[in-house]
Amino acid sequence: MIVDLNLKGKQVVVIGGGREATRKVDSLMTQDCEIHVFAESFSEDVLTWADNRQITLHQGHLDDGQCLEQFDNLILVMAVSDDSELNRALCERAKQMRMYSYAADDPDASDFSHPAVVNLHDKVQVAISTRGKSPLMARSIRERIEGILKSEITQKDCLEIELLDAVRASAKEAIFSPEERKQFLYSIHKDEHIQSLLTENQLERALEYSLKKLYAWVG
Repeated sequence: MIVDLNLKGKQVVVIGGGREATRKVDSLMTQDCEIHVFAESFSEDVLTWADNRQITLHQGHLDDGQCLEQFDNLILVMAVSDDSELNRALCERAKQMRMYSYAADDPDASDFSHPAVVNLHDKVQVAISTRGKSPLMARSIRERIEGILKSEITQKDCLEIELLDAVRASAKEAIFSPEERKQFLYSIHKDEHIQSLLTENQLERALEYSLKKLYAWVG
């Protein structure tokens, strides 16, 4: 089962500074979480993110999971170092502290498998998982379908996601029935004028028109 954890405002630790750690940090960048990376050395991308104050680096050698005890809002530990014993020790300590853990080289020690993800405009994420059986094949499949997804999921789709997110927040305050609220949002999705505005990249006008529809809906 693939799930999307709500990491907003939480702390996440990544152990490792190489290629795999870079991929994991990159997948976390859109999650609005506080990212800490532990390693003896770091990739250029990781260093750039740190220079831009998007993540925090902790440089040095680790022997166990004691580094996790300094955090007060830690929810996820991703152990992707080259040391299998260290990765397992980090996962075991994370479990003792009742947080989620993942080891890139040890599915049995992990609480979940990490899928290969296609990130589209930071609005849509499509995950490909082999349930930890073959990360290599998950990446291979992702590479084969990424171009197809990018051609099918357009900028207009991403604008509509923003629109429906904003309208849904207002609708929750005005329409108390979940089923009626669903019907209203579906009417926004099917409205030809709104779709035309989004095609023309007129998000603000589409939002204004949608809110007018909301006020008319509730009377």
